[in-house]
Amino acid sequence: MGVRLQLQAQFTQRDLLVYPGSLQAQMIMRSAPSEEPRRRLYIAANSSTPEQIRILEELLRTRGELAKLVGKESYAAMTLGDKMAKTPANVLHFLDALMDHTRPFAQKALQALQARKQAHHGTSTLPIIQAWDRDFYCPPEPPAPPIALPPLTVGTVFMGLSRLFRHLYGISLRPADATSGELWDPHVHKLEVVDEEKGVVGWIYADLFARRGKPSGAAHYTVRCSRRADDDDETGDGTVEGQEVRILESQHFEAVKRHRLPGQDGVYQLPVVVLVCEFMRPSITRGPTVLEWHEVTTLFHEMGHAMHSMIGRTEYQNVSGTRCPTDFVELPSILMEHFLNSSIVLSLFDIERTTAVRQIGNHHADPCNSIDTYTQILLSAIDQIYHSPVVHSPDFDSTAEFANLHNTSGLIPYVSGTSFQTQFGHLFGYGATYYSYLFDRAIASRVWQNVFSEDPLNREMGEKYKREVLWFGGGKDPWKMVSTLLSTPELEDGNTEAMREVGRWKIEDEVGLPGRH
Repeated sequence: MGVRLQLQAQFTQRDLLVYPGSLQAQMIMRSAPSEEPRRRLYIAANSSTPEQIRILEELLRTRGELAKLVGKESYAAMTLGDKMAKTPANVLHFLDALMDHTRPFAQKALQALQARKQAHHGTSTLPIIQAWDRDFYCPPEPPAPPIALPPLTVGTVFMGLSRLFRHLYGISLRPADATSGELWDPHVHKLEVVDEEKGVVGWIYADLFARRGKPSGAAHYTVRCSRRADDDDETGDGTVEGQEVRILESQHFEAVKRHRLPGQDGVYQLPVVVLVCEFMRPSITRGPTVLEWHEVTTLFHEMGHAMHSMIGRTEYQNVSGTRCPTDFVELPSILMEHFLNSSIVLSLFDIERTTAVRQIGNHHADPCNSIDTYTQILLSAIDQIYHSPVVHSPDFDSTAEFANLHNTSGLIPYVSGTSFQTQFGHLFGYGATYYSYLFDRAIASRVWQNVFSEDPLNREMGEKYKREVLWFGGGKDPWKMVSTLLSTPELEDGNTEAMREVGRWKIEDEVGLPGRH
């Protein structure tokens, strides 16, 4: 344990009261040499009240009832109809293939943890790794860049992003003046997205710094989608007596964001998005904010979403940019994270452009990442079980289902008395689609490896990706987009075998973990 916690326990001679989600709890899970504190904390953090379990199971049953009302056998069957997966069976084919591929690597990593535990306890045989052992014997390491880099201020990172987009798409980012009252905080910055041939193609508001009352986390919000606007039937929209002036003002406001771009048929409403992060605010004493590597990764992820919105050009706003299937929407953002593994791309952060392309340095993979990936597969599987016809049974027990999955497919034993499912927040917002993270990670890994890895600044490949994927948003079948981009016509139908094939693709690294949107 940390020195502070040890001193507190020593001088008070009392049990420590530790909140499961606190920094102190993390310190105990990573540093306490005795198993008992970690075991007790794990059980406390993964236990539920009967009321919490009742509410979750009521939610799952109600979703099942809703599906039956519209003629579907399960909530998953209802939800997946317009996704790349199409059916629950296809999701399971994908997860089974991915589990078969990942299991040997996870087992090897688990054996390494067993050896560490054996050395720690001095046992003659390899001990069992329990759920509370993972962080102690393989503590999560802070992510780090693969090469030495200058201090990465927000301005430096946006400079690198602009240079990257100029290489790939002929697009750059440019600070834009804001009118009075346009910005909601002095630290919000407005950026123009400028195409070298078409001029301004959209705007990004970067709200990147933490402040009181601002929601936590990182996200991309679409304020205005791109869409074709020259065939709008404004005269047929009708009017409201006494509101003619307001309607005219609205029409003028809408017209400002409509442009006929060179080389493009029709008049398009140009997109406006907001990127939200919670970086430390700059100050007079500290100077500009220097980002941690995980914050740079977050910014690249969100900019992947932003460029999807900026480049997408569709007839209708409801399929523009990121308005596409849930199991496709994370592909552009996760792919952006892969670019951070390239020393060629990272050389774009050099302000003076005087440094030659650097070689890969001390970057190394976390040996326990395969265990974490396997855990994500299990969570995706339990998400499918919870949204299957099993919830229609009067004997449905979410805890028993979770325990059964762990005991039959898990690598680490289920801990009796725990009920992690009530802590699994994605069951609410991503019901029956949690597999999407893994699915898009697999596709992004293949796109990076086959399209960009050898020459990540290649304009021809960037234009192909822009033309075949980003342009269409949700207006074209994602399977057709992916198969064209990867030159794999066998994937075009998006059938059961296509799902299995994606499950067999190697997830090259541990980018795209849940938590960014």
